[in-house]
Amino acid sequence: MLPLAPWLVWIIPLVSSLFVPLAGHYGDRTRNYFSVASILVTFIFAASVIPDIFLGSAAGVDIVVPWLPIIGVDAGLIIDPLSILFANLISFLGLIVVIYSIGYMKGEEGLSRYYFFLTLFIGSMIGLVMSDNFLQMFIFWEMVGFCSYGLVSFWSKRHDVVRAGVKVFLITRVGDVSFLLAIAILYSYLGSFSFSYITQHISELPLSAITLVAFLMLGGALVKSAQLPLHTWLYTAMEAPTSVSALLHGATMVKAGVYLIARLFFIFGPLLTLLPTWLLSISWIGALSALIGATLALATPDIKGVPAYSTISQIGFMLAAIGSATSSTALGWFAGLFHLMSHALFQSLGFLAIGAIIHMLG
Repeated sequence: MLPLAPWLVWIIPLVSSLFVPLAGHYGDRTRNYFSVASILVTFIFAASVIPDIFLGSAAGVDIVVPWLPIIGVDAGLIIDPLSILFANLISFLGLIVVIYSIGYMKGEEGLSRYYFFLTLFIGSMIGLVMSDNFLQMFIFWEMVGFCSYGLVSFWSKRHDVVRAGVKVFLITRVGDVSFLLAIAILYSYLGSFSFSYITQHISELPLSAITLVAFLMLGGALVKSAQLPLHTWLYTAMEAPTSVSALLHGATMVKAGVYLIARLFFIFGPLLTLLPTWLLSISWIGALSALIGATLALATPDIKGVPAYSTISQIGFMLAAIGSATSSTALGWFAGLFHLMSHALFQSLGFLAIGAIIHMLG
């Protein structure tokens, strides 16, 4: 692993997004190739961290630098198999979608705005999964939501598209408020946002506070991953270009809630035995979402609606599997994440195939 690779893997797309409009002034091809080159370099840096998993040097390494010393917050990255898996999925699929967009979005107005949001999203999503504290994670969580709103509303001259973007933005804010409340409760008790510090001291909290935090974070995760009862936003988000649906709403952003639940298993650790209702809730909500999502997919005549509802269903399977895990056996946790990886690949490719059909048929 290159010493700066964990930082550059999310800083490069964030900084590059600011230069996309400038590249656009030199022509469409310059802007397009600049965007592709930025994400290609991002993927190379992400892939460079993979060998650390096999060398055993990525088993939960924290890299921190001073950030907000007044409140005792450092900017940091957590380097472990979970964060490396997500960083590579996001950068790899992001590269495919950016290349695909060159042909699919050709001739559209406002493409500098499109590539700006797409590049910013990739950097924000990688930053989210690599953050080592809840404050930094929440900032990226909101940036991802902002990018989703901008991309769903890309065809801003159509009123139905704008309404769809507003609906997606407002519904997902419900989950964000729930997540933020959980973070605030943790900070009020422990005075820290750090994953490692919270993991070491979580047992000092009253069981009632731990349970409240767990369910509030579950609420944030369920909305972000379009699970019952606030699952309708994902179908509405299909107003976005199909390339956006492939990356954000089929493969990456919609999996942020699954990532949060998977990360909480490390933080709660042995306390999972004290939270049987929480685990059961994850499993039941996932199972019901899987059933209802699949049923809705069978009933919709919309070619993009089928994979949208299918995504809700498949994420339900992931959560049902993760909810079946315990502190003594991680088989369900592994199964849920394995399916997340496979679904991210086949669902993104499915959306891209649908985009080609829509593009040809008009």
